[in-house]
Amino acid sequence: MVGARAAVLVVPAAIYVLSNVHRVAPGVVAADLMKAFSITAASLGALAAIYPYVFVVMALVGGSLVETLGPRLTIASGATTMAFGAALFGLAPVFGVAVAGRLLVGLGASVILIAWLTLAAEWYRPEQFATISGFTQTIGNIGALVASSPLALAVEAVGWRSAFVMIGGVTLLLALAALLLVRDRPEAGGLSAVNPGRRGGAPRLADVLASIPAIFTNVRSWPPVLAAAGVYATLISFLGLWGVPYLTQVYGLGRVGAANTVAWLAAGIVVGSLLIGWLSDRRLGRRKLPMVVCTGLYAACWLVLVAPSDLRPSATLLGPLFFVMGLTASSLILVWSCVREVNNPAHVGIVIGFCNAPIFLAFAVLQWLTGAILDATWAGLEAGGVRIYPEAGYRTAFGVCLALAAGSLVMTLLVTETRCRNIWRRATH
Repeated sequence: MVGARAAVLVVPAAIYVLSNVHRVAPGVVAADLMKAFSITAASLGALAAIYPYVFVVMALVGGSLVETLGPRLTIASGATTMAFGAALFGLAPVFGVAVAGRLLVGLGASVILIAWLTLAAEWYRPEQFATISGFTQTIGNIGALVASSPLALAVEAVGWRSAFVMIGGVTLLLALAALLLVRDRPEAGGLSAVNPGRRGGAPRLADVLASIPAIFTNVRSWPPVLAAAGVYATLISFLGLWGVPYLTQVYGLGRVGAANTVAWLAAGIVVGSLLIGWLSDRRLGRRKLPMVVCTGLYAACWLVLVAPSDLRPSATLLGPLFFVMGLTASSLILVWSCVREVNNPAHVGIVIGFCNAPIFLAFAVLQWLTGAILDATWAGLEAGGVRIYPEAGYRTAFGVCLALAAGSLVMTLLVTETRCRNIWRRATH
């Protein structure tokens, strides 16, 4: 039992690490991409946004696949698609092929978390779900750390193209491991069910699709999702795209130094995701309280980044600031518990897919919008074929992030407190 439970965590974890490498990698290789394909900030933002746009389209599709095909086959198929997309991206001779590679990467990555959390719902007890959700984000942000300093060093050593081809090869091996080692539920391995009352087998597609309207029309579903959307979109726009260019162009740091500094964000999430999930499940017995407190602190951090030039923090203070940002942003991991606990517990895959759609839509739109803002403020300065954007342009873009973070705080105040138990039946009977 222990070995099978470990496989359910370890194999999807490794795949999820690589999916998160792809999520934030454009920020590390931004200058290489702009030079290789002669593209602007808006085009780079659009390229990066393909990833979340695919997540939006695939959210409910992925949830349906997980519930009907099963999480094991869904994870293996997603990883295989992601592997070929990574290799294609690294080998792309023109921008259009790079877009196609990014599209495949997003398509494969879009189902990984949905499938993994569905596995967690089968293999672990309900009162452990927020802790497992936190673990997934801790693992995912190890991927973000890998996509910062280590990826920057790899790119310096072998070039960005070879680095992505190698990532594709590793991902393909992990797809095979998922197929061989992961099982959809304990019963599939001849073990006793952990949650015997959840469901007897895979539901029919018609039943899965019929469950979707009830989730959308449940007013309790929306506040935690909208709160998480604002936090995630702003966090990843900085961590995954503009953080490194901002530090190199405004603070004068080198690429590796800038990546090391931005990595404090991911480090904060690694710590915060486990801590907040554990506190919510085991100590507080609350969902709403940690979301409100952490989102308020997260929004306050953006105030520092929009401060005028004479008030901006020194480079040495950015690491601690980013760590606090990542730590407090980690409260978004409670979104899956909050929404799951106010909806039918038999449809975890669809619930998680529902959460993903608005979160990644906000992420995608903000990637494009911040790039458009920077292009609008560009004064024509270039260095080595890469556009140099003024500090005022970054402040304007970060001001939009501040507004979204403040909106997220408002949404957390409207979250339904479930006290870590499912209240769906109480709400519907």
